[in-house]
Amino acid sequence: MKIELLPFSPSDMDRLISWVDSDELLLSWAGTFFSSPLTREQCQNYWQTSQGESPARLIFKALNSETGDVVGHIELDGFDYENESAFISRVLVGANAQRGLGIGQAIVLELVDMAFTQLSLHRLAVGVMEFNATAIRCYEKCGFKYEGCYRDIVKYGDGYHSVVTMSLLRDEW
Repeated sequence: MKIELLPFSPSDMDRLISWVDSDELLLSWAGTFFSSPLTREQCQNYWQTSQGESPARLIFKALNSETGDVVGHIELDGFDYENESAFISRVLVGANAQRGLGIGQAIVLELVDMAFTQLSLHRLAVGVMEFNATAIRCYEKCGFKYEGCYRDIVKYGDGYHSVVTMSLLRDEW
């Protein structure tokens, strides 16, 4: 499958909200960045951070180039221009029926290609909720290496969750 990354826009917000259909999915996708339920107001504030000359993040919708369907969402943020690094964040394969088909891997690889070739970054990192084994396997398949674990760093409800950190260097790609 060929993925094309296009800028996320206000017209994409309702689709994103419909995809995030449970508290567990919201936590897996965004940690505590958003609160439940995901709303248009939260999405609007999120989108605003990707606007202007020096945006805090680059937010994309992922388009299946063969069908024209929007199949996911991905973000690049945490830019450290001096050290040529950034974070991949908030990766989501859209509808439940599309999950488990390799779409997430295709989306991540397209962003990795953009980050290393167009943005000339040296390092990409990702933080994944420890319970999200599917995402961890996806990043491993994309070449990311395990770096460590922030134990019980995210408080959600009455419990705590750990975050696995992984990275990929341009010369490993």
